[in-house]
Amino acid sequence: MRLRILYRSALTAVVLTLLATQTAAQAPITLTFMHFNDTYQLAPVDGGKAGGLDRLAYVIKQIRSQDPEAQLLFPGDLISPSLESSIFKKGAQMIEGLNALRIDAATLGNHEFDYGPAVLQERLAESNFPWIVTNLYRADFSRVPRTLFSLSRRVRGIDVGYFGLLTQETMVASSPGPDIRVADELGTARGIVPVLQRGGARVIVGVTHLPMALDQQILRDVTGVHLIAGGHDHDPMRAAVGSALVAKAGSDSRWLGVVRMQVSPDGRVLSMRDELITITDQTPSDPAVAAIAKRYADQLSKELDVVIGRTTVALDARNAAVRAAESALGNLITDVMRQAVSADIAITNGGGIRTNAVLPVGEIKRKDVFGWMPFGNVIVKVRMSGAAILSALENGVSQVEGLNGRFPQVSGMTYTFSRGRPAGSRIVSAAVGGRPLDPATFYTVATNDFMARGGDGYATIRAGEVLINEAGGPIMATAVVEAIQRTGTVSPRVEGRITVQP
Repeated sequence: MRLRILYRSALTAVVLTLLATQTAAQAPITLTFMHFNDTYQLAPVDGGKAGGLDRLAYVIKQIRSQDPEAQLLFPGDLISPSLESSIFKKGAQMIEGLNALRIDAATLGNHEFDYGPAVLQERLAESNFPWIVTNLYRADFSRVPRTLFSLSRRVRGIDVGYFGLLTQETMVASSPGPDIRVADELGTARGIVPVLQRGGARVIVGVTHLPMALDQQILRDVTGVHLIAGGHDHDPMRAAVGSALVAKAGSDSRWLGVVRMQVSPDGRVLSMRDELITITDQTPSDPAVAAIAKRYADQLSKELDVVIGRTTVALDARNAAVRAAESALGNLITDVMRQAVSADIAITNGGGIRTNAVLPVGEIKRKDVFGWMPFGNVIVKVRMSGAAILSALENGVSQVEGLNGRFPQVSGMTYTFSRGRPAGSRIVSAAVGGRPLDPATFYTVATNDFMARGGDGYATIRAGEVLINEAGGPIMATAVVEAIQRTGTVSPRVEGRITVQP
């Protein structure tokens, strides 16, 4: 009798063990995806109160300590624009910072092309992480070197497939070069998902640098995408589309997005939970990344923390000031451009004037000027007809409602436009040197090399006769620094160059 009882006890133990094993095998698996985007500098922003790659690194390490296989995704915009990047090998410091974070998958943003294709290849060569850009290719349909079409990775026993998408706006919003092509984003997504599925991927993640509306459209129209970690939009955003999710984590390392996905052992996505972790001056710092940031900050301080002159008026670089109306700072910059190459007029895009802040009356330092113009743009000179200039102005004011970066700041001319008229017919009048703009007369125009290549939709400037190209023109920021140094004190003002009508 005793032997029979022992046998039954042993049998019960075996059954319980089998049941426990079966239950564990059926238990959901948690996949963790961390993401951040549009990060332009190592140092904190907002006066040190927000962001900082060293603080972000600390939070990432804490999450990895709980889940060593947690994936870290970067959806683009890194090497430009910033004061740091204009000084340090055009974004090399940002690659060093992201290498320290151990990125699992990244896609290119439009600003990765700001310094041209050759510089981008240098930055890609320095990267210790994969750049996935499914819709990027050369004119001969070959892959752009050092970029991947897609990526598959086994995470906690689940096959995860990644694709990356770059906005087609890059072709006009940056400087990709004549050999680069960016394919239709939605069509590319439709094509890549079946490829990843045939390769065994059960969970499919898009790492995209697209407007939010297009991310949502992909989730609506493309079956099989579970998560999009997005960039391009600088505010934190999230949207559920059916059972799928698109999430964006703002900009400048102010936030870290975290998505925790529950997946069955056979790869079915059961649920998702996302959160946004705010990075502030109360967030601890990771010593290794902090050391990298300090090294560059010390160099930057020596190079740029030098007073070059004074201003008697506040210089407003906020988007609302430089992308919608005449601005004193825009007048200062365009006056320098026009004089630097002895042109009749100067036109520059308000989106090329950065910082989105006001410099108060007082000292101007070299770093202030490079902060306003971080792209390293060069002043060029072209010859254009009055009709072509008028077309350029129409392009410039065509999207003023959205504070689009193409808005034209000018020197040597005046113009009036009506916000109430349809785009393409908003210019009411224009004059050069006090005389009405003559469509048949040719004028010399100082502009920046980005616009001269047709950037921001300035096709008529691209079609102009080049008199001084980017190889022969001065760097915009350097020209402004030298002009302020020569003058000592500047007092630019709004003087009626641009008149806005309802």
